[in-house]
Amino acid sequence: MNMQIFRLMLCVFLSLSVALLSGCERMRDMGMTDEMVTPSDETTMPTLKVGLIHPQPNYTSFGKGAELARGEINAAGGVLGMQVEFVYKEEVTATVAQDAAALAESEGVVAILGPLFSSHAVKVGPVINIPVLLGATRAEVTADATDPNDFMFLIAGSNVLQAELLAKVVVNQLDKKTAAMIWQNMDVYSEGFVQSFKASFEKLGGSVVAEQTYESGAMMFTEQLTAVKDAAPDVLLLASFPPANPHIMKEARDMGIESTFIGSDGWDDPLMSTTLADNEPVDGYYCTNLDPDAVDFNTAYGTKYGSVDGIAAAGYDALRILKMAIEIVGSTDDPAAIRDAIAKITNYEGATSISHFDANRNPVKSVGVRQILNGMPQPDIIEATPDGGATE
Repeated sequence: MNMQIFRLMLCVFLSLSVALLSGCERMRDMGMTDEMVTPSDETTMPTLKVGLIHPQPNYTSFGKGAELARGEINAAGGVLGMQVEFVYKEEVTATVAQDAAALAESEGVVAILGPLFSSHAVKVGPVINIPVLLGATRAEVTADATDPNDFMFLIAGSNVLQAELLAKVVVNQLDKKTAAMIWQNMDVYSEGFVQSFKASFEKLGGSVVAEQTYESGAMMFTEQLTAVKDAAPDVLLLASFPPANPHIMKEARDMGIESTFIGSDGWDDPLMSTTLADNEPVDGYYCTNLDPDAVDFNTAYGTKYGSVDGIAAAGYDALRILKMAIEIVGSTDDPAAIRDAIAKITNYEGATSISHFDANRNPVKSVGVRQILNGMPQPDIIEATPDGGATE
């Protein structure tokens, strides 16, 4: 072989190798795995593309739960003879709407799982015309049930149900009558939760004595906590997320605030116990939870990924429900028919149980309130049942 030609071929080979390695590294940087992108056991079968939007590096269990369901579905023959393939987009505030639109228009996905945050979900709704099964929990995200172009469904328990339960625990079980609330300004999830809690708490005879907000990214909360300390509430509701929550709790204790901390399912994050060097300020709080109740799911997820949570269950159930709807319709050609099939699903049993979807496409299902004591979750104090009642 001519030496010049040989050298040229060698350069081309090395260039391609670098490009391939860079591409794989980029997928790992985004939290994607080879398993999620191009499963080796699916190359000989037709594929069903499903969009997956979730954040990195926190709350990744939504995607892991969906991935567990995908593996089980594909191993059982797929959906209508097609193997499920995820097309992943990282959940980023600035691009979530255009990413969702790209999934539907350019990638040709049949539906989207996610996004996880309510503030992102409200951006996706106006630009999408395929089913979207959310990890978000603000009920108002899907509130307009009369809009024929609204394809969005909550899968986890709504913040309305969670807030009602939390208020009931505070008044009836903890015998607390006054509350202060701190939440992240302009955050759709946080604002929805505090509004729902306040309405339920006051209906039960409680009184909200202080309301404070902070800006995204804040790590000092002296002004807000000074107002809380002056009001001396029985409980302090932090309707937002870590890492802000642990810092607020530590600063509150340092200032001598003795209120009982209460929160929402947004606290279901490892950062609640890993943000501070000393976790004493975050111990003993009460929060709502959406944890799965299916033994098989808990075992399978725990074996593959470790500790299970309600976010993982939402990802798992989202794909399972989508599969059911597609098989009811018998094809993937009509997104509206798939949407309508999802809305009519009843008595679903997966990682969690869903009695049915209400008129606003919110699931009617059980959620609970529990205490975290010595770093360990305690049994639920109270749990909402699908019929709207409660058990203690």
